[in-house]
Amino acid sequence: MYEYSISMEYRYYPYSKYLQDTFGGKTYKVVVASGLTCPTRDGSLAKKGCAFCDLRGSSSFFGKKGRGNSVREQIEVRLPAIKERFGATRFLAYFQSYTNTYSDISYLRQIYEEALSAPEIHGLCIGTRPDCLPEPVLDLLEELAQKSYVSLELGVQSFEDDTLKWLDRGHDSRCSIEALENLRRRCPSVHVCVHLMFGSPPDTAHMAKNAAQILNEHQVRGAKLHQLMILEHTELARRWREAPFRTLSIEEYSEQVIEFIEHLSPSIYLERLCATATHLEECLAPDWSRDRWQPHNRLREVLNERNCMQGKFT
Repeated sequence: MYEYSISMEYRYYPYSKYLQDTFGGKTYKVVVASGLTCPTRDGSLAKKGCAFCDLRGSSSFFGKKGRGNSVREQIEVRLPAIKERFGATRFLAYFQSYTNTYSDISYLRQIYEEALSAPEIHGLCIGTRPDCLPEPVLDLLEELAQKSYVSLELGVQSFEDDTLKWLDRGHDSRCSIEALENLRRRCPSVHVCVHLMFGSPPDTAHMAKNAAQILNEHQVRGAKLHQLMILEHTELARRWREAPFRTLSIEEYSEQVIEFIEHLSPSIYLERLCATATHLEECLAPDWSRDRWQPHNRLREVLNERNCMQGKFT
């Protein structure tokens, strides 16, 4: 396991500190589109996507294949604005939307290596699903990770089968566990970051604690948290209008986050505590998902009020 000492200043291992530790300077992601789809959209498993996923695919707004631009062109176009706005000196190519390992090896190698060929790109962040990691893809990821930084952002969402079924994920918890086992065994050089969603009605009382313990067991590098949001143009929006169901208040969500953090190994960074709707007018619930800063500020207040510390119960 990697070592990290949690300070009172942070109360958890923040992604910014992890990036500083890894790259030695301010590092920022450059979103690029791969042009790929998902097995829940192309008919392999379904055609409408996961129940929570809008038409843009995980809230990306860049469109398929960067509106026709190559991966290298997308990076070159976006870098100047990111440099000016954020003052970053190091950059990672972020394949965010849909499932970015869902293709043949030759195409995946092409887009990954094209991104890495950009002079100011220091590595890759690749978003995918646990059921889209066949052995050839794992071998390619490890090959690249032995030469360059590679982070695999694994959209697990939940380790509970009832929740996965309700979310129309098309895979079960065993699939996610097997993916984590395979990644640890075959891809030791890849930095795995697991995405989790809190707030689905079927979630059990100790879902957050159990998820943290699974991440500890499989020695992942990071976690990224997301509240359940009901967005326009999704299956959840249709269900919600037909038979409204509760979503978590910020206080209820905070309880889930605290339980997760306190049972999470201090060596695992936290990329995000909660999410903000990309298109505010399309977020139907919860209302606090439309506010960019208030939820994050409130979460940090609660962490301090409760004297929360990452790894407190590990």
